[in-house]
Amino acid sequence: MFVDALGSGLYLPLTLVFIHEVTGLSATSVGLAVTVAAAAGLAANPLAGILIDRFGSRSILIGTYLLRALGFALYPLVGSFPALIAVAALIAVGDRAYYPATSSYTAAIASGADRDRLYAYVAMARNVGFGLGGLLSTAALSVIGDHGFVVMAVVNAASFVGAAGCLAFAGPRLHTELKQNGAAPRQQHGGYRAILSDRPFLSLVGAEQAFTLVHSVLPVALPVYVVVVLGAPPAVLGVLYTLNTLLLVVGQLPVRKLQARARRTHALALGGAVFAASCGAYAAVAYLPEGGWQLAGLVAATLVYTAGELMHTAPSSALAAVIAPPAVRRRYLAVYQLTWAVSGILAPAGFSALLDVATPLLWIVLGFLLVIACVMVLRLSGRLPAAAVFPQSATATALQATTA
Repeated sequence: MFVDALGSGLYLPLTLVFIHEVTGLSATSVGLAVTVAAAAGLAANPLAGILIDRFGSRSILIGTYLLRALGFALYPLVGSFPALIAVAALIAVGDRAYYPATSSYTAAIASGADRDRLYAYVAMARNVGFGLGGLLSTAALSVIGDHGFVVMAVVNAASFVGAAGCLAFAGPRLHTELKQNGAAPRQQHGGYRAILSDRPFLSLVGAEQAFTLVHSVLPVALPVYVVVVLGAPPAVLGVLYTLNTLLLVVGQLPVRKLQARARRTHALALGGAVFAASCGAYAAVAYLPEGGWQLAGLVAATLVYTAGELMHTAPSSALAAVIAPPAVRRRYLAVYQLTWAVSGILAPAGFSALLDVATPLLWIVLGFLLVIACVMVLRLSGRLPAAAVFPQSATATALQATTA
């Protein structure tokens, strides 16, 4: 996860600029191609669930790395709009299939409270990688200039190959655990039809859609809000991004320890409440005096927002993994991860439109959605198995089974 994120961190903060500079195509063409590719990537989530059931999460995860390595290696060769769509769609398919694959893989090699802890470690490793990758991209552009974008494409392709190698040559103990905990059963019944009839899970997916939309605030809404709406200098974004990244790195494990004995549903709802508070804080910044007061308000709102991110990550991933029946877990996680793909399509246009109508409208809508999501999650607490709600319950059950 760290090697993957290190390479991805090179280009993610400058995605559209990166593609424009590498391909030489217009910004309009790049934006349209990325949107079309994101729509094409939607189909990869449910397809990934089927492929994971058939070939295993580790194999599909390695495949997503190699697919994206090929895509980034091809970026410098793109010279036309159709070619850009083809390469961007290839990468989008790999991106979308990656999330259910990595979630399934993590769920297969850990259980109970250990699974929550592993999700926290994964999030920490990825945030460290993204942060370092962003610093390296800045250094590359400063030293090499515009040629640095091509170097970034090649290095990111190499990082995906390296990440695939890390999984391919992992130790035998890891593979033994994966075989015992994560092997897909030969006979499966229901597939995606079973998911459509699972109302508690669909309620969880609906709540998660609100949470994932809010996760798009920092990369999508904040640049427009800070620079266009508030008129603050772009350098403010660098301060907020750095603060967010550092806190995500150092705070993930301490927050996970605080959540260790809490109900996953309650921990998730509390994270949603903190997210909602951050929306209120961001909305209030518009009414502060310009300059230092607004900067202080943005920093405070980002601190609250980051706390919501920290509180949401581990219980959300673990809850989805445990609630899913083992026979169709991969397809459940594929549907669960589809919320990120939907957010990737809705957020850019939706957030901009709401900010254009009225400054506080975006934050009001997001806060309203989060309140509904929190209520939905709390209502699920009594409808889900104890092993799904309580991390320690799952661990105790596993230990009793081992002793017996």
